[in-house]
Amino acid sequence: MEDPIEEVPASKKKSVLNTLIKVVLPLALGIFIIVYLFRDINFKDVWHIIKDANWGILLFSLLFGLLGHTLRGYRWELFITPLGYTPKIANLSYAIYGGYAVNFALPRAGEIWKCGIIAKEERIPFSKLFGTMILDRIFDSLTVIFICMIAFLFNMQFFISQLEQNQDTFDIVIGILKSPLLYILIAAAIITTYIIFKFFKENFIVRKVKGFIKEIIKDAKAIWNMKTKGKLALYTIGIWVSYFLYFYTTFFAFDFTKDLGFTAGLIAFALTSLSMGVPSNGGLGPWQVAVIAALSLYGVNGLEATAFATGVFGIQSLWVILLGLFGFAMLALNKKK
Repeated sequence: MEDPIEEVPASKKKSVLNTLIKVVLPLALGIFIIVYLFRDINFKDVWHIIKDANWGILLFSLLFGLLGHTLRGYRWELFITPLGYTPKIANLSYAIYGGYAVNFALPRAGEIWKCGIIAKEERIPFSKLFGTMILDRIFDSLTVIFICMIAFLFNMQFFISQLEQNQDTFDIVIGILKSPLLYILIAAAIITTYIIFKFFKENFIVRKVKGFIKEIIKDAKAIWNMKTKGKLALYTIGIWVSYFLYFYTTFFAFDFTKDLGFTAGLIAFALTSLSMGVPSNGGLGPWQVAVIAALSLYGVNGLEATAFATGVFGIQSLWVILLGLFGFAMLALNKKK
């Protein structure tokens, strides 16, 4: 008699699917992009360029990354305090260090992890922390849009000349903007969302989402009424100036980028900031593509641009992981105390 074939439980199937979507696909995307970038490039040539870089400047640039991440801890404290809690800024900073390291293993999971660890350490409801994290992301998204606008204004004539030289690209952009399909899809998304929330409001998931949105709006109002808006603006500016210097300082470590100037650095930084919206392990793949594309606009050849992107991403990634390990260790030490 043959043994009956055991069915795989639905929960296990769901777990495998979640792992595939959250871990395998982003990692595969990053690896595919890296392989594609290196398809016609000899890695020995890349390493030769990286090896000859000014490593003192590269190491110095890392301090700006540390400063930006630490200022995030101070800004997060400003979001949490109006809700009636007083977390330790040190713990918030350690969680942020750790969260960025977690993102290398599981894209976007660092945001959830840092909320969970602070919820335990500081005895703050997870939902409150998750709400502040969403507000934090909104602030960052608005800042990135602002940076891109500034980058465009600083380089408007340059972009116009590039479009004139690349008529095919210009035609594609105009074609997308003129396409009725784009606006039909936007309208369909809005109408579908309205129908779901209007006619399925008793659905468990819909009620949960509506409750969560109301909670975020309530917390946002409390944050809006904070007396420290000046600090919030100051920390936000400090964070993004630090991140810009974290990236731009590395230009001076390579002979072929040190004379490109501020506006080239701003364009490259704006593109890398946008690239981080693509889910990948710590930016692996999309970040390099953004850097290479930006440097290519300013006449840097493919080999040198790839070497720059590889070297800078490598050293900054190692720094993020080391900071994350430090954050993990400090949080564990605090827990023992």
